[in-house]
Amino acid sequence: MSQPLNSLWEPPFPFPSGAADLPPRGILVATPALLNAVRDRAPEVLRKAATIFMLGGTSIIKGQDFFVAGPVLGAPMAVMALEVLVGGGAQKILFAGFGGSLSPELEPGDFLAPGSAIAGEGTSAHYEGGRLAPDPELLKSVEKALLRRELLRGGPIWSTDGPLRETAERRAAYRALGAVAVDMEVSALFAAASFREVALAALILLTDSFGQGPWREGFKLPKFKKNLSLCGEIAWEALQG
Repeated sequence: MSQPLNSLWEPPFPFPSGAADLPPRGILVATPALLNAVRDRAPEVLRKAATIFMLGGTSIIKGQDFFVAGPVLGAPMAVMALEVLVGGGAQKILFAGFGGSLSPELEPGDFLAPGSAIAGEGTSAHYEGGRLAPDPELLKSVEKALLRRELLRGGPIWSTDGPLRETAERRAAYRALGAVAVDMEVSALFAAASFREVALAALILLTDSFGQGPWREGFKLPKFKKNLSLCGEIAWEALQG
């Protein structure tokens, strides 16, 4: 059952037509490529129900029991989309996104199930009291789906608003805090979901690496292409687990 429209926000937010009465479970995705991978493996027929941002490309695609929303890029956009999903009745959300490795033990094409996040973005600060951690039960479901395929990797993730300012000094500083990867959305989504008291966890596919010497890009690697296709299957399994 959805929340009364606009009851969550001050000032009132123009709630998108078609976003009310969502199924309680769904997947929020960061990129068009992930949207295609997730939609291709959906357990039921999904149809476009709403556009989240006026004249934007972020959509909600829903069926009877599940929804998919996205793409979203960066913490502000991701959290605005999350707020709309919560306002429409979402209670359990898996975020599927891209990230970069900061660890020599992680390479492009690996999956990461972050157990915590370090905020280097500005959005999470607006959700005072929100924990920078996933829902424990949904995280277990993600870990179980990855472990079944011998793909499980874990660790903290650093989320940043400035991907072109991931300097060597900043990378070293966040590695010292324990970060094994970097993205743009996870810490803010953890904080906002905790603040709104909904379950959220993240499944991150690593696209590149600073973990072993110079920067390495992985979009063309066979491993990355294979796991991008697999991402939808893993995400749906975790969400239903």
